[in-house]
Amino acid sequence: MASFSGLAGKVRSITESDEFDLGSISSAYDAGRLITDAFSTPFSDRDEMVRVTFVVGAGKANRQKYDASLQKWIVAALKAIDYEDNKSASCDFDSAGSFKTQHDTGRNLIFVHVFPRCAKKVVDASNEDETVDEPARLSREHLLVAAEMKTFERTVAKRCPTWSCKKRLQEKLREVRAQFTQIDSKLMNREALDDAEQALYELGSGDDLDGKLKFLQKSLMEMVQNGQLTTTEKTLCLEQMDERAESAPNDKAKKRIEENREALSKRSVLDYKPPKIEHTAAIKALQTKLAPLAALEKRGGALLSVAEVSKLGEAPDLEERISTLEEASRLWYETDAELAARLAPLRKHLSDLRRKSAAPQKKASTGGWATVS
Repeated sequence: MASFSGLAGKVRSITESDEFDLGSISSAYDAGRLITDAFSTPFSDRDEMVRVTFVVGAGKANRQKYDASLQKWIVAALKAIDYEDNKSASCDFDSAGSFKTQHDTGRNLIFVHVFPRCAKKVVDASNEDETVDEPARLSREHLLVAAEMKTFERTVAKRCPTWSCKKRLQEKLREVRAQFTQIDSKLMNREALDDAEQALYELGSGDDLDGKLKFLQKSLMEMVQNGQLTTTEKTLCLEQMDERAESAPNDKAKKRIEENREALSKRSVLDYKPPKIEHTAAIKALQTKLAPLAALEKRGGALLSVAEVSKLGEAPDLEERISTLEEASRLWYETDAELAARLAPLRKHLSDLRRKSAAPQKKASTGGWATVS
């Protein structure tokens, strides 16, 4: 497990919202190190969201206690690890990974409120000794069924931005739509719904879900038309078009599918770049610390100083933090292979950093003069 010390350790150890005075920070480096150490790795899962409040400035009476650039340093450091400036952020899990600034005129202080990346703890249903009256945690599909249309569109754009992720979501929601059809049939026949059906019935309706499926279908078609596909996705899309053409209900439908297939086969997708890894900045910051350690490991323990051995001991912690951020960057319904493809540039970045660290340092030039003995 990752270990943290100092103020960053105190921040990460909180179990409820807390406030920290940053009057002792006097440089951009110290501010950046605090934010990176405290927030680049997601917090542990918890029952309730927490808010970390930093005091970064004050009114005239105490203004000299804080560096004039402190708020700017903290905000820049948060943005560097991909935290979002969200003026409407609040102490709930929807605001995880965001921050906002505030000037409290009552206390005459300036705050930066940070809502760390973390997830709601899942109740262990396997523990039969405990009885839990809380409702079961909703699946992604059920959350989207319950969402307003604008929220649904924003969520799909952020969590399912690729053609493959949208396609899998479409398949999942079609399964839920079939459940609504079964519920409607039961209600028409005055049959009782079971608990799962009743819970779904209270979340939304088949008609609302039809609108969301229509939006998804339109979005998928636009991605195909605009060439927003990886090479693998294009191949899969062409295969699916072949299958649809074979099962087309009539010649007119078959001809339309074949025309679309021909257009896609001629369309280049080489310029399309999949979405950037969400936590790129934070991962690169950790890779910069990790890369030089490979050269130390190559030299072997017998040739290392005490300080170097201690530094080398940080490698497992850094690797774990990088792995955590990589997994936190996974899109909804994204496969391991798809995530690995998006991570490839970052993996190359680490390899380049290691090669650069291992390269022998150039000796300073003597300007052509040699020492004569």
